[in-house]
Order: sequence, then structure tokens, then C-alpha cells
Amino acid sequence: MPIQITRYAETSDGMTLGELHQFIQTALAHNIDPHTPLKIVAGFRSQIKTITTGTLDK
Repeated sequence: MPIQITRYAETSDGMTLGELHQFIQTALAHNIDPHTPLKIVAGFRSQIKTITTGTLDK
């Protein structure tokens, strides 16, 4: 079963570049295929609120 990694923005302003970098580093550390699709939840102003990889709900 594939591992699922989820990262939430730390503030209501949305995810920072540093948080996105940490998400990518965590995914690579868990040997997630770089071609795995991502699920992103965006806020009203198009900021990233949540990013998830692995087993995704369809």
C-alpha cells in the first residue's frame, strides 16, 4: 500500500516556499515516485492550504 504524505499550511496566508520544499524532501525521503500526482486544496485567493501525495481519493 502506498504511503500518503500530507502537509498543511502553517498560516492562513497559505503555504510558503519553505513548507513546499519540506513536503518535497519528505516525499523523496519516503521514496515516493516523482511522477506521482498531487492533490492540492487551494484557498479563496488561490493560496495552497493542503498538499497530499500517495493514495488519493477520487
